[in-house]
Amino acid sequence: MILLALLTHGCAGKQPWTDPVVQEESARITQTFAEMQQRDASCSCCLDAKVTLSWDGPGEDRSVAGLLQLLLPTSLKFVVLNPLGQPLYALVNQGQGFESINISRKQHVIGNLSALATQYEIPGPLLADNWGYWLVGRLQEHEASIETIRQDSAGRGAWVTLRYPSEAALSKSHLLIQPRTKQLLARILVDQQGETIATLFYDGRNGIEAQEACAPASRITITDLPYGSKVSIDFAEIITDRSLSAANFRLKVPADYQVIDDRRLGTTGGKKKLLSPAIQD
Repeated sequence: MILLALLTHGCAGKQPWTDPVVQEESARITQTFAEMQQRDASCSCCLDAKVTLSWDGPGEDRSVAGLLQLLLPTSLKFVVLNPLGQPLYALVNQGQGFESINISRKQHVIGNLSALATQYEIPGPLLADNWGYWLVGRLQEHEASIETIRQDSAGRGAWVTLRYPSEAALSKSHLLIQPRTKQLLARILVDQQGETIATLFYDGRNGIEAQEACAPASRITITDLPYGSKVSIDFAEIITDRSLSAANFRLKVPADYQVIDDRRLGTTGGKKKLLSPAIQD
C-alpha cells in the first residue's frame, strides 16, 4: 500500500521505443506473448518474501524492511519490522477494503481502497485492476488487444502496446519483453488522459532456467513519480509454493486498541502524507 500511495501521476519522458517491427517479426512476437500469458497463468498464485522498500525523494531517502505475503490478484499483507525484527505496523487488504494496525500508537484502522485512492491522489486503475500481477512481474492482459509492437531503442527486446477495452480501467500499457528468454522487463502504465501513471522495471531474472520461468523479479524499480522520486522494492527469501488463503490476510487486533473506521469518515479530510505514521516515526 505504501507502494501504491507513491504511484501517482508523473511526467512522461522520451519514449524508449523506435520503429514498429516488420510484419513477420510482429507475428512471431505476438505468438511469444501469447505463450508468456499461458505460462504466467499456470504459475503459483502466492508469494511469501522478505522485502526492503526504499523511496528516494527530493531532499530525503527512506527505507523500511518487512514481510510481504501476496495472494493474486489483490490480497496483500505487509508487516513493517524494526531492526530487531519486531513488528511496528501491519496492513492487509482483500479486494476493495483494507485494515492496518499501528503497534506504537495502539490503533486499528479500517477503510476502503476507493477512499484511500482519493485521499492519496492514487489513480483509480491502480487499485481497481489486477495490480498484484504488476507487483510480481507477470502478464495478466487477456482482455487487452495488441495495438503496436515496436523495437526497443536500447536493443533490449520489443515493446508491446496493449489497449484495454474498459473505460474504467487503464487506457494502455507498454510492455518491454525479451522474446528470446520470454521475460517481462518493464511495464509503463497509461491512464485515460494519456498520462504515464508509473513505469516499473523488473530486474534479477538473468540466467533463469526454463523450469524457473515463474520466478518473480528480485527487484522492482518504479520511476516517473512526482518530483523525480523513485521507489525500489527488493525481494529476498522468496517462496512461491506456499499455500495462502483468506485467513492469512486478517489481523489479530488486541482488545485495547483504538478503532478508527475511515469508511464512516468519507474522503473530505484533505490529502494525507504518503508514508504511514509507523514509517515516519
